[in-house]
Amino acid sequence: MKPARWLLTAAIAALMSWSVALPGQAAPQTITLSVTDQIIKGQDKAIVTADHSTYNEDTARYTLRGNVKIQFGNRTILTDAAKISTQTLQLWTEGNTKLTEGELCFAGGAVYAELAGNVAWFFGPNCSLERPGLAIHSDNMAYHWDRQTAVFDGHVLCIYKGEHRAASHLEFDLANNEIH
Repeated sequence: MKPARWLLTAAIAALMSWSVALPGQAAPQTITLSVTDQIIKGQDKAIVTADHSTYNEDTARYTLRGNVKIQFGNRTILTDAAKISTQTLQLWTEGNTKLTEGELCFAGGAVYAELAGNVAWFFGPNCSLERPGLAIHSDNMAYHWDRQTAVFDGHVLCIYKGEHRAASHLEFDLANNEIH
């Protein structure tokens, strides 16, 4: 093999070894965020796991990539990538984000959430809320878990109790199962 070809082959092999992790090689990293003043509905921490994480001390922000899971209270957020501030408990996600709470399943392309403010805003071409007997799809939505309400805007399609409803704005009271 010519020296240049051998050098190119060695360089490609080295790059592949850096960018491709073998299964079982590295365990996901777990981060525990302590929360003061019980600002997440009486919980004292949020549990965060991800394949890769970095922390910026200047901004007090974690950057998370790969199989990100954030648990707080009885809610779980799953996403491809996220940033979370340890000071403000603000969360930004991108790529296939789901928030589950009991049988409720919210999904969107990106989420901005204020964990201390009890609200998450979902963005993307197809946001959704689903649970048995209910499916609502829209361009964007907000979930206020302290009030148990979801607000949908844009092209909204609601399927509830066997009926279809299209709207540009819809509010659903999850506690009372009512459309407003």
